Amino acid sequence: MFLAEIIGVGDELLYGETVDTNTAEIASSLRPYALEVRRTLRVADDLEALAQEVRQAWKRARLVVLSGGLGPTPDDITREAVALALGEPLETDPEMLARLEELFAARGWRMPEANRKQAARIPSGRWIENPRGTAPGWWVHREGRDLVCLPGPPAEWRPMWASLLPQLNLPPRAYQQVTLKTFGLGESRIAELLGPLFSRNGAVQVATYAHTDGVAVVVRGEPEAVRQRVEEIRPLLGRALWGQDRDSLPALVLRALEARGATLATLESMTGGALSTLLTGVAGASQAYLGGLVAYHPSVKARLELPAPAVSASAAQAMAIWVRERLGATYGLATTGVAGPDPVADQPVGTLYVGLAGPEGSLSQHHRLPGASREVLRQRAAHAALAFLLGELR
Repeated sequence: MFLAEIIGVGDELLYGETVDTNTAEIASSLRPYALEVRRTLRVADDLEALAQEVRQAWKRARLVVLSGGLGPTPDDITREAVALALGEPLETDPEMLARLEELFAARGWRMPEANRKQAARIPSGRWIENPRGTAPGWWVHREGRDLVCLPGPPAEWRPMWASLLPQLNLPPRAYQQVTLKTFGLGESRIAELLGPLFSRNGAVQVATYAHTDGVAVVVRGEPEAVRQRVEEIRPLLGRALWGQDRDSLPALVLRALEARGATLATLESMTGGALSTLLTGVAGASQAYLGGLVAYHPSVKARLELPAPAVSASAAQAMAIWVRERLGATYGLATTGVAGPDPVADQPVGTLYVGLAGPEGSLSQHHRLPGASREVLRQRAAHAALAFLLGELR
């Protein structure tokens, strides 16, 4: 197994102004290859510090990928740092310089002097065309190793990386990843259920990740071992398992409604429209989703003549019945709860009641959701409502 290292460049990554999603995406793209991403890091716009990290990475890894620092401003120092680390001089490429000048001229601008530095590279470097920006990338293949420099904006580096990756002749490996999606089980409970199957070593690895749509159980490794492990895990997750890989709760709910020839209406309080936003985000949602209302102010809730207290199982059920009847839907789905930051009466932040009304009557579900912010709680609450409905439709 060869080693790979990924370096994100820029002060903005260290100060939290920009979240480094590039590293995760690049690392993910390397899964089909016999490369172990042993080290990732973020380095400030500091020439000496970056050159030192590149120098060390070049000694250790078969592949080194840098993103960021290829712009025209003085703090864009990736070119200079790589040149220093690999011991080669920077040289201006007349053809690239002319190409950059043409690019600006096509836009009706004169190329600023600062952009000249983007036409410089070291002698062993090859250009990587940037079809969406002025910052070309570099590819250095030397001593059986590869070093790649990409610009920071994802819209620019993605097509560049996609075209370059097959040219790197990286050793392939048999690899598969399956993501099992659950709702209603915490990571620790899943670990208990899986027992010794929760393995992070060997031919197959199992890991859990918490998201707003529940906890994902990721199984990755050698394809046959993954297939066997997934079959072992599925029954242990029971009714909490709602989907796999690219499945989404709103899409599955709408598909299940359409299969029944049924329709849905929503009435939201705690989720404040997050539930209808998820549903209307699915193309073709109008085939099954009639629409919804947000009842937030007490005066509006009073018009609904809900049973007290407003945050309760009986109120959630009454809301679901009300909207089902008013909008003439097969099913009514409602949310009421406490999104914070303060508790309501004796109900703590994270309390959620979901009401569901349908042809066979009404019922409710109670949750105590974890979350550090109102937005996270609203999103988790909306997904909880969809998971509840999907479970009843299946």
